[in-house]
Amino acid sequence: MGDDNLANRPLRVRVRSLPKVIFFYPVWLFSLVCALVVAADPTAGWPGLTWMIVFAFNLFIVAFDFTEERTLIFALGTVAVVLGLVLAGALTEVMGFLTSLKPTMDATFYWMIFAILGIIFLVAFIGSRLDYWEIQPNEIVHRYGIFRRMRRFSTESLRWDKVIPDVMERIMLGTGTIIMTTPYEKHPIVIEHVMRIGTIDDQIAHVLGVKQVVQDRHRHPSEDEAASH
Repeated sequence: MGDDNLANRPLRVRVRSLPKVIFFYPVWLFSLVCALVVAADPTAGWPGLTWMIVFAFNLFIVAFDFTEERTLIFALGTVAVVLGLVLAGALTEVMGFLTSLKPTMDATFYWMIFAILGIIFLVAFIGSRLDYWEIQPNEIVHRYGIFRRMRRFSTESLRWDKVIPDVMERIMLGTGTIIMTTPYEKHPIVIEHVMRIGTIDDQIAHVLGVKQVVQDRHRHPSEDEAASH
């Protein structure tokens, strides 16, 4: 009886795709820190250069896809450059040059960056609530638009893959890509930048696994006997 109740429970997984702009959250948070520091002490010199470093790093992450190979090459390249500067005795000069740079931005600049990115993040959050995929044991429903338009796909012979195309994005927000293919559609369903990709993958496996259990339970005995022959 308990198994029947479990099988009859409505099971669904909601999968939401987020825009790539969400990976600018380090700049967003650090802009808030700098705004508070500069507002308290307008003569503070370190926020400007540090903010520029965070901003440059964030641009680098968003601009390129860091596959496992590229991440390894980047890490080894960084180590090689640092060792080369050390062996050449130029590391001190380079660090001195960088610390001599004094880009200055007032608190208003940091507050504006924080506010602009905050508004963009809010719009992205609302958009993810209006456009998402809902996976159920027997169908996939794509809900989108303010008026809740829908497209339905069968889960018959569905195959899905969890892909981690960018290592840095996985580290930063635990995101990945879900790719679903079905013989009833010409093109695969690709859902990018899915947060908690590991958890979502496990939930999809559970929902579709329940469908398989229910199908096996309701097979006619003669089908099982015929299959054995």
